[in-house]
Amino acid sequence: MKDLNKTLDSLSPHERKILPHLEEKDLIEICKKSNLDKVSVIRALEYLKDKKIINLEREIKKEVRLGVNGALYKKKEFPERRLLNLLDEKRILDLNSAKVQSKLSEDEFKASIGVLKRKALIDLKNKKIILNAEVGVAKRTPEEALIENLPLEYDSLSEEQLYALKNLEKRKNIVKTKEKKTIIIELTDFGKKVLKEGIKGRGLIEQITPDLLKKDSSWRGKRFRRYNINFPVPEIHGGKRHFVNQATDYARRIWTDLGFKEMTGPLIQTSFWNFDALFTAQDHPVRDMQDTFFIDKKESLPKKEIVETIKNSHEGKLKGIKSKGWNYEWDEKEAEHLVLRTHTTCLSAKTLSEINPEDLPKKFFALGKCFRNETVDWSHGFEFNQTEGIVVDRNANFRHLL
Repeated sequence: MKDLNKTLDSLSPHERKILPHLEEKDLIEICKKSNLDKVSVIRALEYLKDKKIINLEREIKKEVRLGVNGALYKKKEFPERRLLNLLDEKRILDLNSAKVQSKLSEDEFKASIGVLKRKALIDLKNKKIILNAEVGVAKRTPEEALIENLPLEYDSLSEEQLYALKNLEKRKNIVKTKEKKTIIIELTDFGKKVLKEGIKGRGLIEQITPDLLKKDSSWRGKRFRRYNINFPVPEIHGGKRHFVNQATDYARRIWTDLGFKEMTGPLIQTSFWNFDALFTAQDHPVRDMQDTFFIDKKESLPKKEIVETIKNSHEGKLKGIKSKGWNYEWDEKEAEHLVLRTHTTCLSAKTLSEINPEDLPKKFFALGKCFRNETVDWSHGFEFNQTEGIVVDRNANFRHLL
């Protein structure tokens, strides 16, 4: 009795609504009589199952139903039946006349010819259709018999019906097979006691609300509905990897699978590696603060041989190379300015400067954040990810690139 009272005190309003209608054992009827939607009823049934008031089982059955064309052919007959009836009168017809007189569409006419040919009911000779047999013309085909009896449960189909279904599934929108989910509800002995005891007039308070507290203290001494805090709930996994990280990891895996080695480096680079080493003129607009984030610091440049080579390339003084460069005097101080890297190509430049010729050939890739001084709006940010690859090989040519 103690357990019964506890259970009665734990019933939610939805559970109380559906309890009197459980003998219906039909979900739709329970929804109608309790005036609750399907989701609310199913949830309440789960709660009742947890309280041992009902046994709940789910059955999934396949059901064969009529498709759009199937419903149409059930009324008007199959296209091949209409063509067969016409041939039963004429016996022999040329293809054009048969198509016109049968009033079938191009697709229906072709499908009908194929079906009747497979059933050996017609022959095609000299662009004419010849009725092959009198026996069976008036007889219903297994396909016709099947659509007359649909809907049917898949498991209940006979061998002949399964064969007919297989043939009809090859055709467009005549039949469709769907899973039908059925909920089987059965009151337990304990559930019958709960129902017999009565579910109304318990006078339980569902919750303490601000309004209830403001009015008076009439709630004091009254009983509250019991809640089962141990009731199983779906697991929630709050954390997941960010979609940008998923994308960069995916790209990184492609590069490494192709045998490339990753190039890495700091987000802050000198203007030397970010611009000068890539032959970007020192008076180029991209080196203005409107386009690039500058750091209010400077950093020393790499070894003199590299700096001298870059200086000569900008001034057009490289030995053996006919180039005017940028027609200015390259400023070393300008190259010392620190910037947030505007691309990952600075990593390619640094990597190329460090390669030992004896280690060639080599393949490298970079993938990482870059920064541009963009106006931020709903579709633009000031940072983005860039990826690139380089192959260093004396024998590499344009065909390899393609």
